[in-house]
Amino acid sequence: MSTFDESSLSEDDVQYLLNALKHPKEQLKIDEIRTKISESVTLLGGSEIDGNAVILGIVDDIEYILHIHCGDALLPIESLSYSIHLRFKQSNLHLARLDINQRHKNPWEKTAKRYSHIHIYTPEYANKGRVAIPIDVNEFPNISNIARTLEDFFKKTNIRTS
Repeated sequence: MSTFDESSLSEDDVQYLLNALKHPKEQLKIDEIRTKISESVTLLGGSEIDGNAVILGIVDDIEYILHIHCGDALLPIESLSYSIHLRFKQSNLHLARLDINQRHKNPWEKTAKRYSHIHIYTPEYANKGRVAIPIDVNEFPNISNIARTLEDFFKKTNIRTS
């Protein structure tokens, strides 16, 4: 049972939870997501990618939902947009959400811009996912490859699938 109040995490709690070891509750669900990505990118199936998997925090028993969505994986890279989320199953609040080529407007900005960014749970806002920061190209070097980006997201959030 988790000792964290998901609606009022501190910055230290957020960093701890991002770094805490996590595993899929059912490896088959991760395999299904990877298959959907592979089939969409290689034209073997439909082009929409939409999948969920339950992820379990090994030390703290927190259950998370991993979600990936791409409306059309066959678009040219300049039009391609997709997202990968890791949210708490109990509260549905995001711990981390990666948005590739999507629009966002931070609270201090006047207009929304289209760029690749990541939302990390931010304690100081009521909407904990309100702030977006541009992605670090060292962490996500190949965003045109959804499969690679998923693996990079696993690394960022310490999800081990094998």
